[in-house]
Amino acid sequence: MLAWVALVPLLFSIDGLEPGQGFRLGYICGFIGCLLVVAWLRLYGLPVWFLLSAYLALQFAAFAGAYRWITQGRPAWVGVAAVPLLWTSLEYLRSSGPFGFPWALLGLSQHSHLPVIQVARIAGVFGVSWLVALGSACVFSILMRRFVSATIAILLIAVAIAWGNEQVQTPPAASTQVAALQPNIDPRAKFDPAHAGQIMADLEQLTQEAAEGAPALIVFPETALPVNLFGPGGALPEVGRWANTARTTLIASSLENGQSNIAVAVAASGQAVDRYDKVRLVAFGEAGIHPGIQYKPLWTPAGSVGIAICFESIFPEASRTLTRNGARVLAIITNDAVIATNSALDRWSGPEQHAAHAVLRAVETGRWVVRAANTGLTRLIDPSGRIRGEIPRGQPGTLTGQVALKGDSTIYASLGDVFAVGVLAVSVVLSLPLVLPRLAVQWRRHSFQQAAAATVLPLIAVWVLLRSQVSAWVWMAVLIAFIAIFSMTRRPASWGLSGRGAISSVTLALGVVLLLWLLITSAYRAQQIPILLLAPASGWLRFAAVQLLVAGALESWLRGHAFSALAESVGVVWAIALSTLLSVLLQTGLPPEAYAWAMCTGVAFGLIRARTGNVLGPIAGHALGNLLISAITAVR
Repeated sequence: MLAWVALVPLLFSIDGLEPGQGFRLGYICGFIGCLLVVAWLRLYGLPVWFLLSAYLALQFAAFAGAYRWITQGRPAWVGVAAVPLLWTSLEYLRSSGPFGFPWALLGLSQHSHLPVIQVARIAGVFGVSWLVALGSACVFSILMRRFVSATIAILLIAVAIAWGNEQVQTPPAASTQVAALQPNIDPRAKFDPAHAGQIMADLEQLTQEAAEGAPALIVFPETALPVNLFGPGGALPEVGRWANTARTTLIASSLENGQSNIAVAVAASGQAVDRYDKVRLVAFGEAGIHPGIQYKPLWTPAGSVGIAICFESIFPEASRTLTRNGARVLAIITNDAVIATNSALDRWSGPEQHAAHAVLRAVETGRWVVRAANTGLTRLIDPSGRIRGEIPRGQPGTLTGQVALKGDSTIYASLGDVFAVGVLAVSVVLSLPLVLPRLAVQWRRHSFQQAAAATVLPLIAVWVLLRSQVSAWVWMAVLIAFIAIFSMTRRPASWGLSGRGAISSVTLALGVVLLLWLLITSAYRAQQIPILLLAPASGWLRFAAVQLLVAGALESWLRGHAFSALAESVGVVWAIALSTLLSVLLQTGLPPEAYAWAMCTGVAFGLIRARTGNVLGPIAGHALGNLLISAITAVR
């Protein structure tokens, strides 16, 4: 219940501050809070824990800064409305795109309060977040003696909860028997050939136990099989025999050839009748894994089953798309042992946070959810969010129960994040009276026009060419042409292409890149995953020369001419932020690792450019980074 007042201390602390001060204080509060929430990430090393917390804290900073900017000198009702609007908009943005990470959303805190989360049928988890954030706005308004605005907020919350309470009065009926396995395999032994025989024997035993209830489906957790399912020596004949003996369909899973995270429907005939490859991969953690093409339900004799593998289950659009594509029941398969710590204080915090998403996916889609987890939490969840069955965490066992194979759809499953997009649109409209006059003033300045031309024109041209998948030489030539044109109005030495400050710039940039690389490799070592720098087909010399040309073209623009124009027009801080954004936008079509690398190095290179006034360091660092990051694709 504390979630309903979670934002009140932050609102009090930034009251009366300037937007910039609010941004900084919001970042500090968010960083501390996120460190506590994702403390289980220390499993992957302290740098990973701190970096992700620093990224998530940007939402708090943006909320605090934008709230103070929008509410200054405006009526009290604007302050009440701004809290849920801004918070939900930022949660939605934080959950979208290649950086999307909808973990620890405010709405997820209500997973055990069924009347509250029923609004997810209409507006998804972001609707629940909006409601809970409105609670903080209401309490803050009361404490500030703004009673009229608080009364309206109370009425909205009361109506939503009353409606939700009506929806959960009658538990949904079910008639189809299903089962889920929880083998409780030590993740360190999971792919050790010495343990493969025992793991297969344990899975067979659990399958036999689950078959005693005559289920229509038996669901394995993620990568349950320690060997390949297909190909020479594959386990399909053995798993097919299990299915035949049990006279049911098994949803088996494996890490096929170390390159595909799959779920396969094995019918009672012993044949594999359908296959699903994981679509949404974990950045860095699943580099080298081939992603699936689409969220396609598995066909089984019992009906279509929508599969969400581990990380995919935290994204509402994955389950929604599966439902729209015909899934009549959802199966979430996961191996949460990899996020369970060894500390008695918070051993299960990661798995419990992950399991909360399954409840919201059930309510959003109106589907029963069968959640099979290697070490827990294995659950059966009905469309209202009730947990109908559960295996104690950290113990092997089977969970059996009944579900309904549904064909109808919720409003959210049909329309998607219309509510969240609408909230974002309203937030933008709310800020327009402040933005437009300032933009009009800025546009009259010659330096602003130059900055706009230096950033927008090359971005559009290069982005279109990248989307068209033309040769790298084409977009590099176009970018070099822009730089040449810009150089006619601004000498290269003025935007950092000179010998002055070159040594310190190169030293700092190479140091930053090597440090980031060490952080990545240390995180992989913590999970016993080796990273090898494999020689490119063209040879190291040619590959390095090409990467140096690419880096020279990009950094001469990003941290060269564009940076100088932006710094002169809007200041160094905005120049760093906007040049980093440009770096990220140019990663279109690349895996999420490229986006994350571009963001981290973009900020670092921007700071180096601002400190030294030289762009040669970012060029050298960019080239070295390209060489090192290429090894990520060879992981596993």
